[in-house]
Amino acid sequence: MLAAGAAFARLAGRGTRLNTLLSAGVGIALLGALAQVLLAVTVGESLAGTWSTLFVTAGGIGLVFPSAMSIGQTVGRTAPGAASALLGGFQFLFGALAAPLVGVFGEDGSRPMALVMLGALTAAGLALVALARPWEGRGEPVRAA
Repeated sequence: MLAAGAAFARLAGRGTRLNTLLSAGVGIALLGALAQVLLAVTVGESLAGTWSTLFVTAGGIGLVFPSAMSIGQTVGRTAPGAASALLGGFQFLFGALAAPLVGVFGEDGSRPMALVMLGALTAAGLALVALARPWEGRGEPVRAA
């Protein structure tokens, strides 16, 4: 996540659109979670498989957080304190809601966690396409002339 956050800073600093970085982050994280579920279901769970897919998922999430925060702060620039509070509050709320779900799917390995991550990232991808519509460029900072 730290490396992806540093990559975000470098790419955003060079002019890469925030919506592009957000979409890439969601896609990468979704692929990592999907790979973890597929490995757990087909081949079985292994330490190397779990860690490698978690590495990919965490890398994607490392792009999602700064992108979403930057876009949220840009959209809420007239009330930055409120925008920051809403972003942080929702981040905490979704984490608090997701944590107990892992136990619902079982406690026998990484499959329950992988299923929760896959469901959450699928919902994030759908919300990105249906609500945020990154191709419209909403929340992109206006560059000074």
